[in-house]
Parts: sequence; C-alpha cells; structure tokens
Amino acid sequence: MCQMNLPLSNSQKKLRVCHFTYSFFPTIGGLEEMIHNISIAMGSYNCEPYIFAPYVRGENNKLDVPYTVLRYSRPSSRRFGLRQLLIPLLWHHIKYHFDILHCHGVYPPGYVGASFSRFTGIPFVITPHGGDIKTNTHGFIINKRITSLIRQTFQAAHAVTAISSDIKKRVLHLGATPNKTYLIPHGIFSDGFKVSAEHQQTNGNDSRYILYLGRLEKDKGVDVLIKAFSAVKKKHPDIELRIAGEGKEINTLKTLADRLDIGHSVHFLGIIRGENKIQALSKACLLVCPSRSEAFGIVILEAFAAGIPVIASRVGGIPDIIEEKVNGLLVETDSPEQLASKISLLLDDRELRKYLVRNAFIAVSGYEWSFIVKQYINIYSKICEKTCI
Repeated sequence: MCQMNLPLSNSQKKLRVCHFTYSFFPTIGGLEEMIHNISIAMGSYNCEPYIFAPYVRGENNKLDVPYTVLRYSRPSSRRFGLRQLLIPLLWHHIKYHFDILHCHGVYPPGYVGASFSRFTGIPFVITPHGGDIKTNTHGFIINKRITSLIRQTFQAAHAVTAISSDIKKRVLHLGATPNKTYLIPHGIFSDGFKVSAEHQQTNGNDSRYILYLGRLEKDKGVDVLIKAFSAVKKKHPDIELRIAGEGKEINTLKTLADRLDIGHSVHFLGIIRGENKIQALSKACLLVCPSRSEAFGIVILEAFAAGIPVIASRVGGIPDIIEEKVNGLLVETDSPEQLASKISLLLDDRELRKYLVRNAFIAVSGYEWSFIVKQYINIYSKICEKTCI
C-alpha cells in the first residue's frame, strides 16, 4: 500500500504534481504559457505544482511565480544521453515526494518519465504539444528508431492527454492506449482581458488594423497573410496590418511586404505580452491565424475573450475551436486569395462581425482554466487510485 495525496479535502495533503518540460520561461511560446497557466490554476485545487525545466543559457532563469521551478542542465553525454536527466529528476523526487509526473512532450520528457516511473512506481501522464509528434508521409517521427521509442513510451503511460482531436488521432496512431487517452484542450483566464460589454457589441469598429499574434516561422503562414493583405489593401486603403511576434522569418516577411509595396502599412511589433497583448487584441478589427500547422491555437481563444472576430486556417486543432460562420471563419491553408476574400467580407459586414463575436464570447467560457484543470485533476486522481491500491 502506498501513500497518495488526492485533492479531495483541505484536511488532506496536497497532490504534488511535477510538470516535466523540455522548454519553459524565459523562453516564450504556447507550451510555456500552458504549463505556467495550468500550474497557477492547480493552486486553487489542493495541488502543489512543480516544474522541472531546463536552464536557458544566457538568460535570467529566476522567475517570480507562485510555484516551484526546478532547473536541469541539458544532457552533455552522448553515451548516456537523455538518461542523465533521471539523476536530477530522482533527486528532486526524493526531496519533494511527487505523486504524479506530468510529461509535456512524448520525447524526451515522456521517454525519461517512463524510466522514472519504473524506478519509483510514480505514475506518469504525457501531453504531446504537436511539434514532438510531427510525422512524415510514412507515419514516422524523424526515423524508425525514434518512432519505435515513442510507441513504447505511449504504451507505458498511465494516461495520455491530447489538446485537440487532431493530436488525439495522431497519438492513437502512434500507439497510445485508447481507454487511457483523453481529449483536454488548452485553457484561458478570460477575466484578464477586461473586455467591456460595449466593445463586445460594437466590435471595435473605430479600429483599422488587422492583427497577427504568434511566432514568425514558416509553418505559421504569415507570408500568406501578407499576400492576402496586399489584395485587401486595394479595396481598403486605410487598413493596416500589425504583426506581433519574433522568429527567423522576420527579414523574409519584411522583404515580402516591401516587394508588394505595402511595407508602410505592415508593422512588426516584436513580442508582446500581458497588458500590451490585451490592448493590441481588444483594439484590433480582427485577428488572423493563417497557420500551415497548428496543434491548438490558444491565440484564437484570446481573441474570443477580447471580443474580436477571427479568421483561421482549417488545420490541426483549429476546427475544434472555430465553427464556420458561427463563431469565426475558416480558410484553407496557402490560399491568399481565399483569405483576402474572407478578410474583406468581415471588414464590409458589421452585422456578421457582431454575430461571430457574440457566439465566440459564449464559446470561450468552456475553455476557462478553472474548468480545464479539473479534468486533469480527475485523471490524476483516477491514476493514483489504481496504482496505489
């Protein structure tokens, strides 16, 4: 009989959850934000979250957060490779006595987590975030050997959670056990957007800029947006495009805007967070998410909460969030013509904008972190009950 800490009453000890990730703050992205937010939300449910994350070289790794961050150095030995991470993970477990290991990414966190679980008997959960399970046309990840390791890891997991229907299909294809695989989307703290009821109804019609928020990488399709904006500009000469984010494609995108003679109307804002992001969203006339690949699309929920309409690619996890012409508009990937047409439609149709915004604001309530985190805790509790009898 083992001791377990289930989050059932205030009189019990807190459930100690270790989130194992291959990337975290000060690196900024969807994965990092999700782990941060779920850890904050868990604090309200008799849970004690820990984050086991790598040092980020050349950056300040100290964080002012209401949870414990345990840093590790990336593996330096080719001979022992990822097994090196077991040593600090086991050391922290001896000190803090984790009840659950939640691995964000199947490889390497899930792979290492499987070994940790064998050593300690502590159950582990895997949440892939998309990039860690990208496959080629033959269904292999990187190579056959890695695919084999991933299959073994999924099969060893006590539970696998998928952030979208698309991810769930992929993990099942890669060996996850169906009755141990759960669909749990990302969440949002919508109260932080402080949207006024008046703005939700008027949809910020005084604003004259389209917004993109995200990484500036090839798979995000920002080049498609710039091409579409060039066509929109001919019909709406006063409209602007604001692009928030950083990435290796930034110079290519600036060159494209200049070549299309719209550089004066395309503004690159860099990374924006917190209040600056909320302001940028709430004052935009619409958000565009033109991704070629997107595991989920948290920025879409943020736009929903901010009271602005969304146009996004029909790819990955996005169709889980957007219902065409109900709470947003969908376009096919790599189609600047179709995207330009949908943008013009929204700019010209005030009533459609208001209709989409109203429905989106209702939809976002189902993605509140307070609701999402309960689903994780239910899985943790179920696993503990099974493994600790």
